[in-house]
Amino acid sequence: MSDYSLQTSIRFCRQLTRSSKSNFVSAFSLLPAAKQEAMEILYAYTRFTDDLADQPDINPQNGEIIPANTRRKLQKINQWVAALETVIGSLNGTKPAIAEPENETAFQALEQQFPGCTGLKLLPALKMIVNRFNIPREPLFHLIDGVESDIEPHEFKTFEDCADYCHQVATSVGFASLAIWGTTEPLFSEPVVRAAKACGIAFQWTNILRDLAEDYRNNRVYLPQNEFQRCGLTVNQFGSLLDRKSWDEQKKKPKNLSSYDQYAFQEMIRRMDEFEEKWNKLLQIQFERCEIYYTNAAPLYQLISRDSRRVYGLMWSRYYSLFRKIQSKPLRIVRGRVQLTIFQKLRLLSFWKFLPCKHLKK
Repeated sequence: MSDYSLQTSIRFCRQLTRSSKSNFVSAFSLLPAAKQEAMEILYAYTRFTDDLADQPDINPQNGEIIPANTRRKLQKINQWVAALETVIGSLNGTKPAIAEPENETAFQALEQQFPGCTGLKLLPALKMIVNRFNIPREPLFHLIDGVESDIEPHEFKTFEDCADYCHQVATSVGFASLAIWGTTEPLFSEPVVRAAKACGIAFQWTNILRDLAEDYRNNRVYLPQNEFQRCGLTVNQFGSLLDRKSWDEQKKKPKNLSSYDQYAFQEMIRRMDEFEEKWNKLLQIQFERCEIYYTNAAPLYQLISRDSRRVYGLMWSRYYSLFRKIQSKPLRIVRGRVQLTIFQKLRLLSFWKFLPCKHLKK
């Protein structure tokens, strides 16, 4: 049997979180020690859950990769839901079978009940923070719903459909985080919910904009279909514009002029320029929307307990800086993954560590 002691579980979560090299990890250092530990555990849970849809299986006998398929991914997700219900209870009110995070024997028994589920190791620590910070179950399960929806390529007809997805994969984590940080108003009070939902969309929409090209290559398009139509673009045309190198190559005058038709070439350039105008129009809609959601997410800063405000301030500032970097030069998203420089990250970290604001500023 594996070691399911609480301290071993906490170390497992810490290792998983810090090995991810996420920007969030350095932000956790701005929290008091107990809340920092809790955020590392929560992040480990979100990281493991998110990977259920993307990470391949490994054959335990020979270490070879098992090709991923929808059925196997759904099995893994269903197994994870069942394990989670056993530890923290279900959404329909079923009480958890394990009452205390220190019950090592009970966690060891899960190995036989859920064979091959590597995430079991983080559950004692997750159980601890759910009990300690009264983290609601709903956000933890809603995250799984969002991950499950990513297994099969799907279309979002309207922005409202996209917003629902953002709330599943981003706002859910936000509410769990707020339970740890503490709020000056009740967690699900109207001002907290409004600002938290705006934050979830702002952050996730920034991720969507950053990953447009990568997601398209993986048959995932998160922008609303009706907005493609409004701008006069098809998804395929949008995808071809994301392949900037190919697009730029087509615009070059051919070296072999023997078959060069000047009028046909000029007509092709005209049509391509029209596509680019439509592409820019589509992106402008996204930029304007995202700007509004960042504005509406800023008041959340004042609704967070004083000892935890800086971590949100840093996260908001980093995401907003990344968004502005994309907005200032949209072609960055087709030339590689847009990121803040190490200097930019350190400058923001130092600012929020030593000179925190009273209000979030753009």
